[in-house]
Amino acid sequence: MSEASDLELLESLQLRFAIANTLEQMQKLVSTLLVPLLDKLDVCGAAVKTKIISLLGQVNKKLKGYPQATLPLGVLLESALSRDSSAYSQSFRLMYITMASERAESGQLAAAIPLLLDGIYQRPAAHSKSLAVALLTSVWRCAAFTDEQLRGFKFADNHHRGEVLVRLAKDLLLLSSTVQSSEDGVPVVGAGLSVSGQSVVTNEGKAPWITDGEALRQVKLNVARIVGSEQAFPIEMPDTIHEQRFLALVCGSGDAYFPPVSSLCEDSLKRMRAANCESSSFISSVLELFLGSSPETSANDRRQPVTPALKLKLFGYVNRSSVAAAMFPQWLQVIFQSLFGPGASNKLRRQAMQFLHWVIRMAPVEQITRAAPVLLQGVRKVLTELTSSTSASIDGDVLRGSAYVAWGMLAKRVPALVITDLSHLRELFEAFDSESANVRLSIQESLLAMLPAYESSPLNEATGEQLLEFLHQQLVSSDVRQTRYCALRYAISAFPFARMEARWLCVLGLADSEREIKTLALSGLVIAPALVSTECGRLPVLEEAIRFLHARVMAPVAIPRLGAGNPLVYSGVVRFGRSLILASGMARCKARTESMPEPDIVDLDAINEFSELATTLQRESMQIALTGLYTGGSFAKSPLSLWADVAGYALTVPSLSDSPSAMSQSLMCIVELLSLSPVDASLAFFEQRQKFKAALSARDPVVQQRSMQALSVAYAAKLYSDAQVSLGAVDVELWNGQTATYLKELAAVVAGPADSRTLDERQGAILALGHISHGLCVARMGLGGGKSWSDLGLSDLGQALEQAQAVLLANMVAASKTTTHAMILSALCVAIGEIGKTGLTGASALTVAQEAMTAVVDVLKSTTDAKVQDAAYSALANLALGKEELAAGFIEFLQASVKTATKKQIDVHFKIGEALAIALGRFKCSLVGVGWIFPIDPAAVYGESGLEANGAGIDVLLELVTGKMAVSPSPQDRQAAVVWILSLVQFCPRLAALTPWLSKLHTCLCSLLTDRDEFTQEAASKTLGLIYDMGDAALKDDLVYSLMSLFGGSSSQSVRQRIESDEPLLEQESLGQTPDGRAVNTTYKSILSLASDMQKPSLVYQFMQLATHTAVWSSRRGAAYGFATIIERARESMQPHLKGIVPKLYRYTFDPSPQTRAAMTSIWRALLGSGGASEGEAATRSEWAASGTSVVETHWEAIMEECLGSMGQREWRVRESGCGALAGAVRGAKPELVVPFLERMWQMSFRALDDIKGSVRDSGLKTCQALANATVAWCTPRDTREAARDAQALAVLGVVVPFLVDSGMVSDAEDVRGFSLGLLLKLCRSSGSYLSASVPAIAERLLESLSNMESQAANYLTFHAESHDITVDQLEAARLGAVKASPIMQGIELVLEQLTPESMAALVPRLQTIVRRGLGLPTRAGCARAIVFLCVKRADLVRPHAAALVKAISGSLTESSALQRQAWAAAIGFMAPMLSPAMFRNLLKHLEKTYVDRYDEDLRGVCGLVFEQLAVRCPERLREDDGAKAAASFVMVGCWDPNESTRESFRCAWREFTLGSGSTLIESHVEELLALPLAFLADDSWPRRVQSAAAIADLARVLERAARAQAGGDKAAVALAALADRALPELVRAAQGRVWPGKAQVLECLVLVCTTAANAKHGTADMPRVVSELLLREIPRGDLAYRRSVVTHFCALVEAVPALDVYAEASAVMLDIIAHGMGSASDVDEEPLHRPLQLLLIAAAVRALLLALPQSRVLSEEEAAAATRVLCGVARDGVWNIRVASLECLQALVSSCVEPGRDGLVRALGVPGILDAIGVCAAEGKYVAVRTAALGALEAVLGSLPLIERVVGPLGTVARGILDLLANDPVPSIADRAKDAKAKSDR
Repeated sequence: MSEASDLELLESLQLRFAIANTLEQMQKLVSTLLVPLLDKLDVCGAAVKTKIISLLGQVNKKLKGYPQATLPLGVLLESALSRDSSAYSQSFRLMYITMASERAESGQLAAAIPLLLDGIYQRPAAHSKSLAVALLTSVWRCAAFTDEQLRGFKFADNHHRGEVLVRLAKDLLLLSSTVQSSEDGVPVVGAGLSVSGQSVVTNEGKAPWITDGEALRQVKLNVARIVGSEQAFPIEMPDTIHEQRFLALVCGSGDAYFPPVSSLCEDSLKRMRAANCESSSFISSVLELFLGSSPETSANDRRQPVTPALKLKLFGYVNRSSVAAAMFPQWLQVIFQSLFGPGASNKLRRQAMQFLHWVIRMAPVEQITRAAPVLLQGVRKVLTELTSSTSASIDGDVLRGSAYVAWGMLAKRVPALVITDLSHLRELFEAFDSESANVRLSIQESLLAMLPAYESSPLNEATGEQLLEFLHQQLVSSDVRQTRYCALRYAISAFPFARMEARWLCVLGLADSEREIKTLALSGLVIAPALVSTECGRLPVLEEAIRFLHARVMAPVAIPRLGAGNPLVYSGVVRFGRSLILASGMARCKARTESMPEPDIVDLDAINEFSELATTLQRESMQIALTGLYTGGSFAKSPLSLWADVAGYALTVPSLSDSPSAMSQSLMCIVELLSLSPVDASLAFFEQRQKFKAALSARDPVVQQRSMQALSVAYAAKLYSDAQVSLGAVDVELWNGQTATYLKELAAVVAGPADSRTLDERQGAILALGHISHGLCVARMGLGGGKSWSDLGLSDLGQALEQAQAVLLANMVAASKTTTHAMILSALCVAIGEIGKTGLTGASALTVAQEAMTAVVDVLKSTTDAKVQDAAYSALANLALGKEELAAGFIEFLQASVKTATKKQIDVHFKIGEALAIALGRFKCSLVGVGWIFPIDPAAVYGESGLEANGAGIDVLLELVTGKMAVSPSPQDRQAAVVWILSLVQFCPRLAALTPWLSKLHTCLCSLLTDRDEFTQEAASKTLGLIYDMGDAALKDDLVYSLMSLFGGSSSQSVRQRIESDEPLLEQESLGQTPDGRAVNTTYKSILSLASDMQKPSLVYQFMQLATHTAVWSSRRGAAYGFATIIERARESMQPHLKGIVPKLYRYTFDPSPQTRAAMTSIWRALLGSGGASEGEAATRSEWAASGTSVVETHWEAIMEECLGSMGQREWRVRESGCGALAGAVRGAKPELVVPFLERMWQMSFRALDDIKGSVRDSGLKTCQALANATVAWCTPRDTREAARDAQALAVLGVVVPFLVDSGMVSDAEDVRGFSLGLLLKLCRSSGSYLSASVPAIAERLLESLSNMESQAANYLTFHAESHDITVDQLEAARLGAVKASPIMQGIELVLEQLTPESMAALVPRLQTIVRRGLGLPTRAGCARAIVFLCVKRADLVRPHAAALVKAISGSLTESSALQRQAWAAAIGFMAPMLSPAMFRNLLKHLEKTYVDRYDEDLRGVCGLVFEQLAVRCPERLREDDGAKAAASFVMVGCWDPNESTRESFRCAWREFTLGSGSTLIESHVEELLALPLAFLADDSWPRRVQSAAAIADLARVLERAARAQAGGDKAAVALAALADRALPELVRAAQGRVWPGKAQVLECLVLVCTTAANAKHGTADMPRVVSELLLREIPRGDLAYRRSVVTHFCALVEAVPALDVYAEASAVMLDIIAHGMGSASDVDEEPLHRPLQLLLIAAAVRALLLALPQSRVLSEEEAAAATRVLCGVARDGVWNIRVASLECLQALVSSCVEPGRDGLVRALGVPGILDAIGVCAAEGKYVAVRTAALGALEAVLGSLPLIERVVGPLGTVARGILDLLANDPVPSIADRAKDAKAKSDR
């Protein structure tokens, strides 16, 4: 086409646009020509282009006058996106696209959004900006997006669309409500936005939502709905898009200006999957929001940081992200911006501190090392800026505390930061004094966190010295508890144990007032076994340590409490020094003898316990260490003298001398030093003997005893040394003079009269005499050669000793015959024992010794004091030790003394046993050797023969024990026999004299194994083990065979009787009875049974020597009976038989009998060692790990078979032990071992849980708990997934879940059901994705359990609610509330979160079954809640199955429970958006059918509930669906349901349905809306007719209002006409026929529709007449109420249609009603309500007559006369309201009939009668309304009075009389009005 043709065409187009003067014309032109014109711009010449531009300008002007005109948005977009147009033409297209988006309808806008997104993605930035504005405008103007529209965006197929939308949404949601401008007018970029981003979303400040807050709220809401929609963004889209969606919604959730926006975003976030905080892309985006864009970004695209409020939300994601902790330097910027940046609040700072803690823990080492100085600077800055005081806020304290903790954590990660700079420690320690109590705990945490830095990096010497000095200062000077505690912790941990300065701080800590610090200080002084067992390099060098302690003890101190004068400090010094000496000695002893075994636990514990040396190893170790300190050849120059000074320091300081604990510890060290070190030490202490003598009168017996021991050793060592050196020329003056005199003085004190005031002094003198005498005798005898005192030249000393002996004996004899204080008795026994050790002196020493023994025996017989008895037994033993001849008498007395002991006085037997071992074993007894305290060889004192045991005495003792006491009927004899034997073999294991007796002792002890006394059994067992170990191979064989014959039945009758299987082995009163009445079995019956099962009789012996345990072995004496060597040997011999023993032995370790359990546990631990430690022994768990595969794992299958088999046995003991054994085995077991037995385990455990025996049930519960704990532990996912662990978890769940669901949850036992439920809930909470495959079964069973587990009280109240004043609704509400709060429901929700598409497919049929046939309200309610939960959380999984679920629920909508119906309705509402259109229509049809077919109000109401939910959840589906019109008709009818609750539900649905559309929906679809109401009108049901009539009436009213509101529009009028055309015929048809209840409402609707249509000038012209005739026909029918209603409707008709002339027909009916009504109203025989109704009917008829007066014609004379006559009558005789109505009607008649030329009509009116009626009414004195109406009628007459008088005659006098009467009315308004009328008539 040529250019001229184009120009001509454009001219014609311009003309067409110019002459277009209607909207339709303009719309047509724009729709067809605009896009071709724009396309022409790209291919035309300049002239044509100019013409087109001119034409487009004309078009723009015309469009401004037609705002309703729309532009072809879709075509414009296709043109703009599909063509490579010039920028010039494209700018026009973009302009019109923006204009079109402002004018298009909602559907066009939704369809255009995908195209706009494509354009934004494809087009250049300049074009994209305009398209983005159009996009946001389109989103803003869309009323709502349907699911189909959202899915139509096709983001899943076009990812770029979603990316573009999310990017714009994030910018828009970050936009604040006001965009501020700078001083130069440039908009300030908002938080989180860039210049370009803000320009796009605000259209450079021109967007309508910039100035309109409501518009901004709406566009944000719509954008948030799209971004949060799973329909728009399916789950299969890339994770990066979902991450950006998540962030956009997070931005929206922080909107402080629009709460609906933030709420919507938060709800959407809840429905989305949780953000992956380990995604690098997600965390990068979060940090970009937090910090803004990097500086490298262009200024136009650079984002600003978000608001502080939004930063708080973002912290929730970075605070748990290891990826964020690895993004350096971003995390550093985040921390510093939050701490010190603008807008930093306390909340933001706290979050920053939490993030800092996280970063310090998780950041890579290289990053945290680089940033450490900066971070530390920031922490210090926080502490500097936030001043702390007692009045500081809690927020400030929390923040400062976090800063201190961060400081410590930083030092822990980067030790180099603080290891060389002690200023950090100083600052933190000094902060204790300035900070509040709340912050001090954080400082302490910081310092303790910093401590590993000093532990891992050794300090150099200078730094260490500085740190120690600083810690010392803090410890001694600070009043803050945390300061001292931390200083002590650093001293303990930051320095090696060998650093004595640090140990000294621990010593000072013992004097602290805080118990916590004392305990910590004591732990710092404990020498760990590892330090002893390894090389000595980790212990302090002993010599240097002693010198250090000596220097500190002797050094003066400024603060007395911190010096050695403080008993607590001194005790710490002595304890630690002695521990070091003993530990060093043990280490050296081990180094010297490599074959020596490692120190056992007793020896290692003795290092730190500060107890007397109890074993040979301890004594040897102490002696080696002390000897090692003796260096330099001189005691005075050796470290040993320094230790002597330290040990003797307490003797010289009064504060220590007055402290019993300090003195006792000091004296103990002195005694050890004197005993085990060279003689020089003893000689040094001899010079200080006066200090020991001062302790004689001490009140503490231990101090007295140890001081006398020290004095004894000092005297002995001095005499021995002097005699050896001088060879007989000893210092006579010293010994015969001073010493003898001192002994005589002591003897005088002892022999003096007893006085309570000198009790302590006398006791000390007795002890001194005994110990000194013993020491001097030891020294004399040690010189050898049988030298006497005379031979030594010490006759006086000898005499003094004899005198002392005589005094002691005399006092002993006297004390045995008289009452003496226990202290003196005990001291005398000790003294006699001491002098008896070396044999009494004198010519008749044996006689004297016998007298002494007799005296001691007499004391024993007469005293009950335990201490005196102990001392007496020791004295007897020492006497027999000194005089071998006394042994026989000693034994005889001891046998007799046994008779006096009771069965429970077992300690007495042990005391006697020890005494026998000492007396008979002599120095072959370990007790005698360990107790030797003199530095003189015992062989030199007693001779080689004197060291040997008393063989004859042993034979006598053993003959007595085996031949008499062991078979005695007295239990005390048998106890004594076994304890005496045990004491001999325990303390004298190498005695040759015992060897011949071993076989006989074995027989004797075997007989005691079956003794009724439990202690006797166990003691015999222990002794048998020791005897077995003492024998040689032949003897062991003989012992085994004898044991076999013993239990085989070939032994003596007495033994056979003792082991009869049916005879109880313990006395009846010892253990009582079991709960089922049977006697408790003995310990050894089970042991022998186990050996018999093995068919290995030789193993019985090992059992006997291992299975011993009772409370007495835990006592002080029982602890001495260890037998570690025996256990090791027995273990080796049992190894070949473990396979058969382990299962039964393991089960026996859980036997219900404590005795059996303890014995078997002892066997188990000893036999199997560390690897087989019983599961019940927590202490051996670490040993298990160290030993690799445990014995239990090795024999797993056999143990499981034993446990599971025993759990089903008949004996309750066996069942109970099996339960315990199974529980023990499961703890810590590997899942791969358990899975093959897991189902049987649960079966048997549940069987035990329902056992008839209570204790078995308890054990079964523990077993179930153990299995449950193990199952939960195995099935809990870890952060780092492992394929092997996942497979194990799935295997376990594959067994457990089906069993619990199919067996446990349906068990008849309530306990089993409850436990199964609890375990399922635990698994739901912990197992996570492992449960995916089991979700259907778990969810179904849990839903069923909601009813099964419901309280019985609820079931009771269900049937007795009325008697408790509880309504059914209240009860159901309470039950459903319990369901919602139930942990079962929580478990259901948790497990449903793990659904997958496959498991969802399996779950749906189960849910359908519950919906259709589920029993119990809780189950059904829980099912509904579960479905709703799935719709909210996992809508993507529900969508494919929504139709099936809705179909199932729709069939259950008619159930009886109202609240359950609501729950089902809610479920349908949530699933409705997911239904297909066809299914949605079927649902609507089903609801309509239910509503129509059901007459029950409750069942009809559920339809309203469902529609309410549909309208709320998916109103767009109701509008868009093909069946929506029918649904709207149904809802509209339901709005007028007779039931109030049903009606309200439908009305809520209607409001949501019509939300935003107003009357447009009704106007557009009036035909469809009338469908159901019209159908109901023809129904036989009267209530439905009434309901439909009400709906049609409401529809008519709405359309009438809309028609009045539409100025110039006729859409509503057309709809109203359609309504009239359709409804009026049906209404007329329904109104005909007989009268039925509710027909009046139909007539009302008929009149309303008719009058509405008539006023709108629509419908047939004769319809009002038809209706009026129908009404007039209905008036005579029915009762009075119905007739009155019809008359009222008639009044409404004729009032609304004034042109309607029906007076002729109406007057006849109305006058008849009035005339006959007045007569019947006066009938007194009528019903009480008849008269009021009749009068109301008459009043209505009079009003109808008034309204029916024709306006287009004049009444005939007959009509006027008839009306006047009747009206005058009722005006005179009627009640007040009838009078008023009749007067008003008469007034109207006079006004309409009295006209010139109508004389006949005037005469027909009967004006005189009218005046008469008026006069009667004017005289009415009660009703003002009557007089007012009379005045009105009178005024009408007066207005035409001349004409009336001309025709009728003079009536003025009558009228004026009435007027005068009214002028005097008491009512001013009437009187004034009458006066005015009178004045007017006078004129």
